[in-house]
Amino acid sequence: MSEFKLCKNGHYYANNLEECPYCPKPGFSHSGPNQLKNTIISTPKVDSGWDHTKVETTNQIPVTNTPGTTVPAHNAANNLAKTQLLSGTPAPQAERKLAGWLVSYTINPFGVDFRLYEGRNLIGADPACDIVVPNDLAVSGRHLTILYRVDGFRFKDEFSTNGTFINGEIRDEGTLQDGDTIRVGSTTFKFRSAL
Repeated sequence: MSEFKLCKNGHYYANNLEECPYCPKPGFSHSGPNQLKNTIISTPKVDSGWDHTKVETTNQIPVTNTPGTTVPAHNAANNLAKTQLLSGTPAPQAERKLAGWLVSYTINPFGVDFRLYEGRNLIGADPACDIVVPNDLAVSGRHLTILYRVDGFRFKDEFSTNGTFINGEIRDEGTLQDGDTIRVGSTTFKFRSAL
């Protein structure tokens, strides 16, 4: 029998525990197995140029994130006992015209909608995607791209493991029409064009 269990969020934890100590709990407080006493959360100056959250252990060598910005090394005696979460401001992005929506009743039975903008819209499980599909293990990190240009909407499956289904047929690429049904993993979307 294994010493560890795997929770629904992908954390390994000791088999003798009833629930994952790494997953957030409702009404979370700073006591118990989820203590943050060894964690430093800080936000760098706005002019740092960081466009993503940085996670750094406190005994690393200096790391240059952007030209002229360095995360200082700390005493190696800390031995990975402390972690710093450094969050910067998002990089400014050019305004993009709203071009359409994806609506899903699979993610939430009351419905949830996602905006599609002109240009590229990446869909997948990876948090860096434009549209993140949560809690669907059949969705690849980078699953599908929907592209809007003046001549309309196009889609392209990004070599996903389980494929992309348009109106019930597996398709690698093509054009989208208003009202098409898109399925990635076990999540279904209804496509609506605004233009």
